[in-house]
Amino acid sequence: MNLDAIAAKYAPIACKGILLAVGMCGSVIFGVAIGYPAMSPFAAFGAMMAMHITPRHGVIAKVGGALAGCLFLLLAASVSEAIGPYPVLALVFLFGLSWLAALPKSDLAYLGFVAKFAAIAVLLSFFDFTPSLAMGLYFCGGILLGLLLSLAEMAFEQENEQRPLAQLRALLHGDINDPWLSLVIPVTVVVSSLIAKNFSWSNPAWVGLTVIFVANADDSLELKRIVARVAGTIAGAFLAYLLLRSVHLPLQLALVVGLLAFFMPFSLKRYSIFSLLITCIVLVLIDIVMLDNGGDMRLLFWRAIDTVFGCVCVFFANLVLKYLYWRRKRHGKKDAAAGAGNGA
Repeated sequence: MNLDAIAAKYAPIACKGILLAVGMCGSVIFGVAIGYPAMSPFAAFGAMMAMHITPRHGVIAKVGGALAGCLFLLLAASVSEAIGPYPVLALVFLFGLSWLAALPKSDLAYLGFVAKFAAIAVLLSFFDFTPSLAMGLYFCGGILLGLLLSLAEMAFEQENEQRPLAQLRALLHGDINDPWLSLVIPVTVVVSSLIAKNFSWSNPAWVGLTVIFVANADDSLELKRIVARVAGTIAGAFLAYLLLRSVHLPLQLALVVGLLAFFMPFSLKRYSIFSLLITCIVLVLIDIVMLDNGGDMRLLFWRAIDTVFGCVCVFFANLVLKYLYWRRKRHGKKDAAAGAGNGA
């Protein structure tokens, strides 16, 4: 492969990496510049989310898809806050969003990402913290920044995908994973989060988040994902520990986030490396949020343990899926044999 071919292959990925780094690093630098570094990670999360859910199909689809997805996420978080005093309703809402995230097939990536991020917003709202107006404003600012950067990325994009409305029509017309087998995922999210709530050392939202991103209704690669997620997360937590021991200033941490974000697009097909990068980025951003309270170093080990626990829950859910597939296949053969016997 000559240099031109290599450049043509990796230029779009490098462009996405640079823009993602600018969005996330720039958000933190902006927060530091105006004197609110603890709020800046919420803008960085918004920029990252916007660049991940924005469809790759024209300006109108990008803008409309990004704004619709973000509004859906904010609506989900608002509903979760409103029904927070009624835990049963909140858990039913979380169950529904987690099921919605499990239904779209891989070619309906936009819908899957939007539903996953909305479920995560509900998890955080229900288990972790109470969102404030400042968080929402920073998050929305990050979304707008991510959308602008995504529009700039169009000059280098090579892939294409269905428009959001076309994906929604495909979903409504039945282009989905098996709805009954997909129920295993929301059950796992809710049950694992509730179990983790009883552990004094655990963060239920972190456990549920792990399940949402590792579990897959199409279980062909799931065991590999579990192993890769555990290995990558432990490595990411260890890397974050090393970085946070030597880097303490918000501007330095912003550069670390930018450097790690640059490599994320290169790692999308290597789940263990992607898990390492995203874990380290999230832990560094959380540390920035908690700088006024001494940082997040003391919780790094427990976050890694939570992720391992979430992966164990997904492993058992995977066994349930395999059992259900086996039973379904067995009953299908019996029905076919009975039909053949009646026909004879």
